[in-house]
Amino acid sequence: MLVTLVAVLCNGPLCLEKVVTNSDQSGITMTACMVNGQIGIADWLAKGPYRQWTLQRYKCVAGKYVPKDQA
Repeated sequence: MLVTLVAVLCNGPLCLEKVVTNSDQSGITMTACMVNGQIGIADWLAKGPYRQWTLQRYKCVAGKYVPKDQA
């Protein structure tokens, strides 16, 4: 089953959804996503262009996920 880890990031009033990884890229399972999702997102934030953004929430989605702002 394909699993997608999605972060909801905010910078002031602006919020957006970003796909952090999926099981095709990293081999995560739904359980690993739910238990370790915050750790993966913290690492992803530290290495990426969204360092100044705040993590509002995250979700683990079964299947391929298209962020709402890209739909």
